[in-house]
Amino acid sequence: MSSLVIQPPQPVDATKQRPGSVRAIRQGAVDRFYRPELDVLRFFAFLSVFLYHGSPAFVLTRHAGPTARLALYETQARDTGAFGVCLFFLLSAYLITELLLREKKCTGTIHIRSFYLRRILRIWPLYFVFLLLGVLLSVFVRAYRLEARWILSFLLLGGNWYVANGALSNNPIGPLWSISVEEQFYLCWPWIACLGGKRWIRTLSLVLLPTSFVFIYRLSHVGPGAVRFNSFAQFQFFALGALLALALRGRVPNLRPLHRIVLFLTGLISWFLANFVFHVDYAGTIPSPGSMLTGYELVAVGCLLFIVSFLGASPRWFPKQLVYLGKISYGLYVFHMLSLNIVGALLWPSESRRASLQTTGGMVFLTALAFLILVVALSGTITLSAFSYRFLERPFLSMKERFTFIRSRSI
Repeated sequence: MSSLVIQPPQPVDATKQRPGSVRAIRQGAVDRFYRPELDVLRFFAFLSVFLYHGSPAFVLTRHAGPTARLALYETQARDTGAFGVCLFFLLSAYLITELLLREKKCTGTIHIRSFYLRRILRIWPLYFVFLLLGVLLSVFVRAYRLEARWILSFLLLGGNWYVANGALSNNPIGPLWSISVEEQFYLCWPWIACLGGKRWIRTLSLVLLPTSFVFIYRLSHVGPGAVRFNSFAQFQFFALGALLALALRGRVPNLRPLHRIVLFLTGLISWFLANFVFHVDYAGTIPSPGSMLTGYELVAVGCLLFIVSFLGASPRWFPKQLVYLGKISYGLYVFHMLSLNIVGALLWPSESRRASLQTTGGMVFLTALAFLILVVALSGTITLSAFSYRFLERPFLSMKERFTFIRSRSI
């Protein structure tokens, strides 16, 4: 039968140390929380976004019948990958809330200064280095030009608000808008957990849910982008992640493999329904307010089902390579547009050439070429991310350990 099991604590060896002392905690003697299966889920979230940005939209205007319908379905399936960002948000909120609650339980409080230092050391080095790279590219590449206000908004970690007003860019730093949303969440969440504990977390999460619904409903007439880039519209995923941490209370689902597969497939179906039926993130249409709201709730249900299907799964199910890719998923997300742009510029045919290939045989050729571009770009993304993790991120992660109270993954 399916059930919940308590996450076993790390063996304690705190001889001559006061239980719960800062010294004991920093030596890893009190508690530890690391779920390698969630690293695999991180890679799945990244891969969804990667396919969303990297797969071409085969929208045919010169043909009708099965070929045109197939092209439309491919485009809608591609757009579904945008929900990977929502999964990142929900997963991040679950993990942050769980770690904060464990820290408060073990130490009696939440160390706000240490929390922000951990987040800065984890997020800022790669973020600002890549932002600088994007600015330099904008100087030399016409297609990557950035307005001064665009740069300033990303420097101040408010890039999503500027992009929400329609200020999109082809620059590979564009996906960094989601980092702004996460940083805005981090700005207040440790204070909520420190001052009010579980009660305040629960209350604020339950307030954020209807607030998010209102913003989604009101912004739906503008279009999918206005909802996607709005912090308040996305905060429902942070609220759901926090509520999931409260509901599980440190436990993990003990499910049979078949049940996990069914939950995962149901999550996929929820995502596809959100786009195929309600057109939440399909660029070809502006859904009604009711459709947008219903679709986003299907996205949220899918994200929850993904986490529950993975959480507590045996590490034997997942190759170590997938766990490693989840470990470097931050770099994967940061570098993927740069890699896609470079490989696409080298291999993808010009618009005039593509127009001449609007036949069944031409579509087969373009599909095979698109698959090759995805493979090469993914390889390049992994290479850049591994290099970044080893030489840029790890030194700062080592410093981050000094301010860590609840151990998670090793660096």
